[in-house]
Amino acid sequence: MLLDYNPNTKAFIVRVDRQSGQDIQTLINEHGLDLSTTASTAGEAVLFTREPYAAAAFASTATPQAMGQLHGILKEIEASWQPDSKAHIKCPADKELWPFQKADIEYALRRKNTLVGDQPGLGKTPIGICFANEISAKRVLVICPASIRLQWAKRIQEWTTMQWGYYIHTIVNSQRGVHPNAAWTICSYELARSEAIAKALAKGTYDLLIIDEAHYLKTPDARRTQAVFGGGRNPVCEPLAARCGAILALTGTPLPNRPREAFTLARGLCPEAIDWMSEDSFKDRFNPSRKGEVKDKVTGKTKIFIDERTGRHSELQNRLRANFMTRHLKRDVMPQLKMPVYDIIQLEETGPVKQALAAEKLLDLDPDALEGADFSAMGQVSVVRKMMGIALAPQVADYVKMLLDGGEEKIVLFGHHIEVLNIYERALQPYGCVRFFAGQGKANDRKKEEFIKNPSVQVIMGNLLTLGTGTDGLQLVSNHALIGEPSWTPGDNEQAFDRLDRGGQTRTVQGEIFVAPNSFAERVLASALRKSQTTHKALDRRII
Repeated sequence: MLLDYNPNTKAFIVRVDRQSGQDIQTLINEHGLDLSTTASTAGEAVLFTREPYAAAAFASTATPQAMGQLHGILKEIEASWQPDSKAHIKCPADKELWPFQKADIEYALRRKNTLVGDQPGLGKTPIGICFANEISAKRVLVICPASIRLQWAKRIQEWTTMQWGYYIHTIVNSQRGVHPNAAWTICSYELARSEAIAKALAKGTYDLLIIDEAHYLKTPDARRTQAVFGGGRNPVCEPLAARCGAILALTGTPLPNRPREAFTLARGLCPEAIDWMSEDSFKDRFNPSRKGEVKDKVTGKTKIFIDERTGRHSELQNRLRANFMTRHLKRDVMPQLKMPVYDIIQLEETGPVKQALAAEKLLDLDPDALEGADFSAMGQVSVVRKMMGIALAPQVADYVKMLLDGGEEKIVLFGHHIEVLNIYERALQPYGCVRFFAGQGKANDRKKEEFIKNPSVQVIMGNLLTLGTGTDGLQLVSNHALIGEPSWTPGDNEQAFDRLDRGGQTRTVQGEIFVAPNSFAERVLASALRKSQTTHKALDRRII
């Protein structure tokens, strides 16, 4: 393969030896290349593109002429991967950033807005605070999930270099309101979208807006997205992004499900990176969906499926990294972390499980066809999903008991439904367990500390989003996490396991997901695997 550049046509040319084993059609589909029928021969396929971000994917095979055209883009892409930096970044005397964290901040300092997309567990909160230190921010607004507001307040106290006397104002409810002179204001997504708080926040100006777990803004027409970035027909006030000098978005899962979810952050942080595309144009280019039909060989019924595995994923990654996203992979920058071991545990088909399987079969749904399903269908799926969670819950609890009786000291257990978590809690109470609840920040923080420090508390449990998002410190005492009810969003399951697979972990992380044989959840996980392969291409696949 060879990448060249024609200055007369301003086109990049990719020459592929047909005997090399390269799939020409895959190159066309995944990179948006066109085939030149006139220049191609029986022995060589000649492809071309005028899009430099697409051509950059083939930089390792570039001629000097092609490299000259791509040099600027490639330099910025490489900076987004940079594992270290010699820059002096302001932080307290008793603190020290990891080298890749300094590189993230150095990358961000050259931009107005930045997305720090480092994998979960790589310490994005200190990056945000030290970036504020470096730009000498006087007023900072942090938008984050409600469950980690107090954690942010604690980390600010640890990492800020503001002169003492600064005030951190955490908005815990609408009655507390907004403090007009706070140096740091911390607000949840839910409150930021409420009219009273949104109007009060929009009256202020901020040197920096930090958006933590920024994938919460993946849906353009969601109220919380409109509160931050604007949009909608009748906005109640100016969007928060317009009141801020710079924006630093933080998320370890920029694409929780699929490439199209990058649109909102790209448009809000750096619209020129995607050539100011509309949402429809973005989807068509980077994540097109193809609806098709297939006939079931057994039942003879026709099923609808949605295929969205194709798209210009490498081009999208290059646009993100060259313009506004820095992202590191855990094992690249923390080789001392042992590779985790994950497994899917098939539980027995007890009577309740068989009933749930029968109910699933009646729905006759395919995981890949869920997008676009009507509310009625999704409501039925939700009912059956809870039914299966309840049916499996006693076996999941028994599995945890077996681990604890066998010598395990600390287990992290994730569920989804309240009823399922209730079953876990009743069964595991004799072993000492604490449980996270949504909206109980201070209480959850105390429970986390109890789990870490009290040897008699052997289990911590909670919802995948409440316990599985932003919770740090569990890795100090546990290396075993279980998901009793897997999420349909791959990023949620990854985030949960990453509570343990992160800096400070000294053992091999074990993770297990429980399913019933031939269940809908088992098929969802297979679908999730396909989705994760697609998002890998759009985020982390190295240049060819």
